[in-house]
Amino acid sequence: MILLHQASTIIGDRYRIVAPLGQGGFGTTYEAEDLTNYKRVALKAISLRDLENWKGLELFEREAKILAKLNHHAIPKYLDYFYIDTADDRRFYLIQELVGGQSFSELVKKGWYPSQGEIKEIAFQILDILQYLHQLNPAVIHRDIKPQNLIITSKGKVFLVDFGAVKDIYRNTLSYGETFVGTFGYMPPEQFQGQAFCASDLYSLGATLLFLLTHRSPADLPQQRLKIDFRGSVQISQHFADWLEKMLEPAVEDRFQSVEEAIDGLRRKQSIRSSLSGSIIPQRQQTAGSRIILIKNNQGLIAKITPYGLDENLLCALLIFYVIQVINNSWFMDIIATITTIFLAVYFINFWIVLLVLLKLFFDIAGEIYLEINRYTFRIEWQLFGLSWRQITGRTVDLKFVEVDSSVNFLGQKTITCAIWEGAQQHKFGSKLSNVEKRWLVEELRDFLAVI
Repeated sequence: MILLHQASTIIGDRYRIVAPLGQGGFGTTYEAEDLTNYKRVALKAISLRDLENWKGLELFEREAKILAKLNHHAIPKYLDYFYIDTADDRRFYLIQELVGGQSFSELVKKGWYPSQGEIKEIAFQILDILQYLHQLNPAVIHRDIKPQNLIITSKGKVFLVDFGAVKDIYRNTLSYGETFVGTFGYMPPEQFQGQAFCASDLYSLGATLLFLLTHRSPADLPQQRLKIDFRGSVQISQHFADWLEKMLEPAVEDRFQSVEEAIDGLRRKQSIRSSLSGSIIPQRQQTAGSRIILIKNNQGLIAKITPYGLDENLLCALLIFYVIQVINNSWFMDIIATITTIFLAVYFINFWIVLLVLLKLFFDIAGEIYLEINRYTFRIEWQLFGLSWRQITGRTVDLKFVEVDSSVNFLGQKTITCAIWEGAQQHKFGSKLSNVEKRWLVEELRDFLAVI
């Protein structure tokens, strides 16, 4: 590997080279240290003398210009761009946030076989990036999505890199007459003609996911009339295969036309070819007198747990609580409370205990729980007398599991609730529902999350 710079070289009186990260046909990416704050950065460098033509510089400058305008958590941040003249050369530098992780290409070489569920999660993350890029004005089309340009961290977060296709365009890409860029196998047919649309990035994403499934370049898979025939090479669900097939349609008009359509198609469990938008998803028969009001279709779900009201147990609890408070507030306790500071503190603590217990009793009587889930977000909200008491929100894609949870507190009391797992975090609700209602609601939630 011929390098422009060696370790410990200082560039522009600010960036100290640590080690090379990779090299393209005419440029090199290094890990460097910013001497102003001692943070590690990615430093891309190209030499004007080593360029075969002006196309490389044009793409490098385009990448810097685009990155300077972008602001997305999964795109390495632009930090700096400059050039330095030497006696016989001009060198250009692009400084970005350094992403810790490995490319899909590197991981596959090491034997990484992600499951279908993991690949779907990866797809959603990349679609989120593309949704951001394509909604910009004008839309930013990456044009070179491929395994080498996608970095995944140890925590599973995916980053999209190399805007402008600078690093790999001359090493692993085709370019006829300098009219298009892209990587063979991952590039849709229209890019061979110098055209690119939002749907072009979707094709490249589909090809990248196919690489994760097969460990083979899409160009090496059999084709029929320019269409990749991959079904015999993968073991995935019918729905996921249908979705990939639509992503990989050679005719741009036959693909998903937007990221939103692709997300919609991936979340549904019905056939991609069917049109079920807004249709009602069948519900199980509820028990008589259920306090759960549920509305759902394949667009969203809204569940409302109505107030519990008074019953014998609550009336008994209120009576016991009242008796205790009468004793606590008797003239005897008032006299003692005025004598010593300790009893004043006890009295103050007792006040907050009373308040918390009253709120709990009031919520059991008049509190409502709202659960709302759509394709993108979810919300669980507890309300008392129409006022929000507590609220949890998050991304639907992070919901992993729904169950009826049984736990025992420190007093040895058993509590059974509905529970939704958001990653490793559990959200519990509906403890006052009957066991039959809890099981019914959990099954309905499972059905809905399996469909979207």
